[in-house]
Amino acid sequence: PRNESPMNRNLSLFAFTLGLLAVVWVAIGYLDGHRLAFSVSCIIAVVYLAGALEMRRFHANTAALAAALRNIPDDIGHLGEWLQQVPVALQNTVRLRIEGERVALPGPGITPYLVGLLVLLGMLGTFLGMVMTLNGAVIALETTTDLQTIRSSLAAPVKGLGVAFGTSVAGVAASAMLGLMSALYRRARLQASQVLDSRIARELRGFSGAQQRQEAFQAVQEQARTMPALVEALQTMMAQMERQHRELHERMASEQQRFHDDARGSYAALAAAVDVSLKDSLIESARLAGQTIQPVVAETMAGIARESIEITTETLRA
Repeated sequence: PRNESPMNRNLSLFAFTLGLLAVVWVAIGYLDGHRLAFSVSCIIAVVYLAGALEMRRFHANTAALAAALRNIPDDIGHLGEWLQQVPVALQNTVRLRIEGERVALPGPGITPYLVGLLVLLGMLGTFLGMVMTLNGAVIALETTTDLQTIRSSLAAPVKGLGVAFGTSVAGVAASAMLGLMSALYRRARLQASQVLDSRIARELRGFSGAQQRQEAFQAVQEQARTMPALVEALQTMMAQMERQHRELHERMASEQQRFHDDARGSYAALAAAVDVSLKDSLIESARLAGQTIQPVVAETMAGIARESIEITTETLRA
């Protein structure tokens, strides 16, 4: 975007100066004794300066917005950081426009009313001057009947009537120049608004609501296109998982059967070994027991034999 043209800036300054000079010129003309008209001229000057001050702030905000639009970085990451460069009075409106809301940038607050008020103040000064002139004429007519005296008495009120219209000149001139300044600054604001729209369509497009909705719609469309492939992939994965589960079950059953067979064979071998060991242990125990009991039995049998012999011998002796 381009800066404000020198012609536009000079024209605004010329309009402000011309309006102020018109009001000051009229006010100076009332310094001789027309205190009421001078007071109205001063009020017109105050209202005119108030409107010019508001238009100056309005133009400063427009210039700051134009500068912020020129300084948009190419890789803008966060909208809030850039909005800090925008004047506070325009930040919310600019943010809403970027997000897609069709809101206009704010215009001058009281200047449009001051433009009309200046005309009314000028007319008010004129009406008051006319009332005072008519009152003076009535008094001149009532106090004398001499024609020459009446003419002399009416001369001053009639001159005052001409002077009274000066407030209308001041009010209309100030209103026209303030209106011209307002039109020029409004045109600059409109140009800044157009630049803002062009920036929204380019650098700031990613932050607009329309762009976000379009991206969301494209994401939904992409999901819709990938959904059949995703469903097919899930079905393939489920079939593969079912096949793996079945193979795992068969493998586990085979491993379990082999384990049972190995355990059965191990138990049978263990039982056979225990049986052989028990048999050997019993045979050895019996042999050891026989070897241990045999001397005792032999000794016992020998004792029995001895006792039998002794009993037989005693019987024979008897």
